Amino acid sequence: MFDMNPLNLPDAQLQQMIMLIVAGVLGFIIGYVSRQETIRQLEGDLASTERAVEDCYRKPAVLVSDTNDEETIVLNRIRARAGEINLTRIGLASPTDADDLKVIVGIGPFLEKKLHAIGIYTFRQIANFNADDIDQINDLIEFFPGRIVRDNWVGQAAELAKNN
Repeated sequence: MFDMNPLNLPDAQLQQMIMLIVAGVLGFIIGYVSRQETIRQLEGDLASTERAVEDCYRKPAVLVSDTNDEETIVLNRIRARAGEINLTRIGLASPTDADDLKVIVGIGPFLEKKLHAIGIYTFRQIANFNADDIDQINDLIEFFPGRIVRDNWVGQAAELAKNN
């Protein structure tokens, strides 16, 4: 009788190879087409991100602090002008060398922060002020004109530096 086994045909293996190749090519084409849409979407996202980065480069940088209170704004403004003082003549000091400047009559906590912002940390530095330094520091720390002289910061600082 008839033998209905398709694997017994002389070109059965060739037919199977052709079907595998066709299935592989169809799978590749379907995958390629479906990925093209994803690629176009990602390229659009990339282009918009690149435009945003270029916009950031064109805009001027703005200093933003974590706290927008008035004290921080004032201290940043003073710190920006700190280079106007001749600290080599007055004396250089670091925050680790800092004295408690609030001991001097007329210096409170905020004024001490202002002095620290311009690099003045010790009694010895204040004792080394001359008239020009006093005027310049009055202007820098936005303090009342003549107040440093009236409160005798230099004399008090010299006495405190001597006792230290």
